Amino acid sequence: MKKKLVSSFLAFYAMNVLAQTPAITVDLSQKGADVSPNLFGIFFEEISHAGDGGLYAELVENRGFEEHVLPSSMTYVDGRAVAVDSPNYEHRVNRRWSIDWNMERKKYQGWKMQAKGAVAKATVVEAELPLHENTPNAMRLDITSVEKGGKVVLTNTGYWGMGLKSGAKYDLRFYVRSDNYKGGITARISDSKTGSTYGYVEFKKRKIKEWTEYTAVLNSTGTTGNGQLSLEFEAKGTVWVDYVSLFPQDTFKGRKNGLRPDLAEMLIGLHPKFMRWPGGCIVEGVTYENRVKWKETLGDPMTRRGEWDAWGYRSTWGMGYHEFLQFCEDIGMDAMFVNNAGMSCSVRNGDFVSSKEDMDAVIQDFRDAIDYALGDPATNEWAKKRAEAGHPEPFPLKYVEIGNENVGPEYVKHFNYIYPVLKKEYPNIIFINTLGHTDPLLAQIPGDYMVDPHWYRDPNFFFNNNHLFDEAPRTHDIYVGEYACNTGVGAGNLLAAISEAAFILGMERNSDVVKMTSYAPLFENENRRDWPTNLIHFNSNQTFGRASYYVQQMSAENQATYNVFVSETSTSLEVTPFPAGTIGLGSYSTQCQYKNVKITTADGKTVAYEPDQFQKLRGEWKVEGGALAQTSNENLTMATLPAFKGDSYTLEMQAMKTGGMEGFFIYYGMDERGRNGYSVNIGGWANQTTGFQPMQRGRTVDVIGRQVPQRIENNKWYDVKVVVTPEQVTLYMDGKEITRAKAPAQTRQFCQTGYDVEKGELVIKVVNGTEQTYTRSFDIKGAKTVAQQGTVIALSGNPLEENSFEEPKKLAPKTTQSNGFGKQFSYEFAPMSYTIIRIKATL
Repeated sequence: MKKKLVSSFLAFYAMNVLAQTPAITVDLSQKGADVSPNLFGIFFEEISHAGDGGLYAELVENRGFEEHVLPSSMTYVDGRAVAVDSPNYEHRVNRRWSIDWNMERKKYQGWKMQAKGAVAKATVVEAELPLHENTPNAMRLDITSVEKGGKVVLTNTGYWGMGLKSGAKYDLRFYVRSDNYKGGITARISDSKTGSTYGYVEFKKRKIKEWTEYTAVLNSTGTTGNGQLSLEFEAKGTVWVDYVSLFPQDTFKGRKNGLRPDLAEMLIGLHPKFMRWPGGCIVEGVTYENRVKWKETLGDPMTRRGEWDAWGYRSTWGMGYHEFLQFCEDIGMDAMFVNNAGMSCSVRNGDFVSSKEDMDAVIQDFRDAIDYALGDPATNEWAKKRAEAGHPEPFPLKYVEIGNENVGPEYVKHFNYIYPVLKKEYPNIIFINTLGHTDPLLAQIPGDYMVDPHWYRDPNFFFNNNHLFDEAPRTHDIYVGEYACNTGVGAGNLLAAISEAAFILGMERNSDVVKMTSYAPLFENENRRDWPTNLIHFNSNQTFGRASYYVQQMSAENQATYNVFVSETSTSLEVTPFPAGTIGLGSYSTQCQYKNVKITTADGKTVAYEPDQFQKLRGEWKVEGGALAQTSNENLTMATLPAFKGDSYTLEMQAMKTGGMEGFFIYYGMDERGRNGYSVNIGGWANQTTGFQPMQRGRTVDVIGRQVPQRIENNKWYDVKVVVTPEQVTLYMDGKEITRAKAPAQTRQFCQTGYDVEKGELVIKVVNGTEQTYTRSFDIKGAKTVAQQGTVIALSGNPLEENSFEEPKKLAPKTTQSNGFGKQFSYEFAPMSYTIIRIKATL
């Protein structure tokens, strides 16, 4: 009797909780979009030493003494590397991009020489007789005297220390040449901090008048993250040293010239369905000749030329095209190759080719890459090279992207020249266009190709754009090739990860058009950060994933087969009205003019303002012919109007772009210093899109409202009108409404549901981006049975905390079993959490 009373009470209590909790209806009989089986992949670029000093297992830095070599087609002028003087493909000005270049420091990157009881000099110079034509530089040691027991020691400390393991074996390879050196050479691995020797090998005297290869296997007797390799010379003479390599035998799958196994396993943990390679901005290059040339990444690593890349250091290309394809095959994912489309990065030099001869060469380079991966060795030159490299069977190349982040009319011309030829010859390859999914230029490009928009923003953007793809055009399948929350989140805290989870739910819900995604960047060596946030951190002997890593992993491991109806996909909290403030005019890397500025307030009064009434905060401003002109190429220039402050008004003016990359910035609701408020970005995002953006601390941080495609022409006056109220802002141009945005509502709670056919499970995914518990009751319809027990995978914690080497899983998902489910149940979602619930359900 007592058990019956308790049972009845619990049932009554549960019904009361359900009745009082806001309800979400899930209907398994209402099928939504199929979830793309290829939704989650990875994107690799050589940035933050992701490859050299990271995934690529080589331990020696600057092994070929080529670090100082200038980027291709650039010249050395007064301590700077200076690009070719050529028009930028996007805005047609000659930028002649340049960068500081410390030639002497770069020559000796990673190396030091010590003379112990000896007199010697070390110099990196172009060798009289190069080891290989692709790598003309070498280390020259001029040893003038050596005392008894003395030696000259040439040491490489690797990429901020070599990771050595006790019991591990390391393949040593180096080349030496000398006409007069008559001594032996000792190779030694040791700990740079303690001086402890962990292994050595002695090479006896030998004739080395020609370049001579030395090889050995070094067995480490110790473990350290501060390892180093030394070559010790015991006699006088002039010695040339080149291509010094120390490579662990313990690589992923034991591959020669292979990958660091712990980092490869981190990638496997993401369950990627594809890998995008080699970039990224480095595909474009800072100049066209600086682009990634995939053919130079093949063959014996000793012969690979390498190239300084856009992220500020030289890549050996030890992890080249073949290694990329092999890794894809090894872990069962498709390969996506990205190749230059005949133009360099528009925010660097932006030089390009356009002649028929040059463009035909671009097409041929694509052909050769595809043939290397897929061709028949019996009939194709490049497929034969693949077979000679030990892989006669084709590789899993499925996708080819034509360029990277290229925009504008010139890219349209290039794509329209390249794509039709390649698609006809390789109909089974899926080709990808670099334009965003809303770019109006897509109308000028016929064909069945994917598009590749990218987003690097703050948490608000990702929370507020869960519904970004709900109304996206279904003309082309979308590959979101790069995205990350990387602003105002430290090196990547939990808040960043939770906001990305909200964005992922929106992509999953719209998987009929969003077919593929990849977070970026992938790796960061803790000693070199080239991008604010990166998914996986490592040093010479440790690694950990950020909270964002676990969001990616959870999402990939818990994909539904298809989406099902859910009555509530997001919950909006309080609305923040647009503030009263001043207005401003400006631009982003663009020259422009404004005139006939007037403001009509809510009481119907209109006041006209003269150019000299504006306060010039950023940029170079002057008055020309009655117009306020901004003439610099600075970002986020601004001139504000201190005489005005309000929150309900109509701002009107005429605006003209005279040069540069984008369009106009109109500011509203700004504080007196021009630091905080809102902006209308007209023709922004490389002159492709218009939208509204909040301003925080002098920077744009988000997008509110609907972005629309729009391009601004040069030397054309536009009539611009911005209508502002506390609740809404509307942009008109030439008498037509362009777009509007409501005052931002904080949307921080999201729900997405689907069904896993293989496992027969309902999958409920919930993001709670607030610091309060989020409670919802669920009413499950369209199922014959819904199990009482289910699995809960949840990631939660302090939004400002991050993982670290000391606490690598401080923020990691926890899996539990719960008995409180069924056709109706209530659940409390922890503050700042991403939760996945899996429940058996029969249909």
